[in-house]
Amino acid sequence: MRLGELVEMRTGYPFRKRIPFVEKDGCRLVQMGDVSATKGPIWDSGLARVEAPGDWQKHVLHCGDLLFVARGVRNETATFGGEAADVIAAPHLFVMRCNGRSVSAEYLGWYLNLPETRELIKKVRGGSAVPFVPMAALAGLEVPVPSMEVQNTIVCIDRLKLRELELLEEIRGRRRVLVDGLMLGAVRRQTELRVAG
Repeated sequence: MRLGELVEMRTGYPFRKRIPFVEKDGCRLVQMGDVSATKGPIWDSGLARVEAPGDWQKHVLHCGDLLFVARGVRNETATFGGEAADVIAAPHLFVMRCNGRSVSAEYLGWYLNLPETRELIKKVRGGSAVPFVPMAALAGLEVPVPSMEVQNTIVCIDRLKLRELELLEEIRGRRRVLVDGLMLGAVRRQTELRVAG
């Protein structure tokens, strides 16, 4: 099936001027940098706040919406997992909402982030200075739709893979601290021996 048959697709909020960031109040904004193929769902905490634009309520994200980075070369997809009623998407993101029960948003996110799929998307990008993916081209992308049981299995395995990446990064960080500490200790001991001798 084509992606456009599986989801309703729209752009993020069409800010007409520079995005007005604020410290509090307003609404929250998912930006391109918040979308990552390797960090799992986007939650509503930690998002930037912006001055609430006119008619922003029509653009509020729902839990399970997919966000696709349409501008630039990093065309990644992430699922919105938040529950807040004050989160909107930036203009260079496409928001996709599954329109039936035949496909899960997380399965679609997994499929869109596959290297093979991203290569297909790369072929339909337009623009010269700043590449972009036309919505119609993305909507025309063919997506295999296995049974829900298979989709759920894929989603579970993908979650485990993302958790493994997270843990490996944490291990790398701790190893770096440990090795640096050992080397610094060796330097200090050698310095103390020189001073004492």
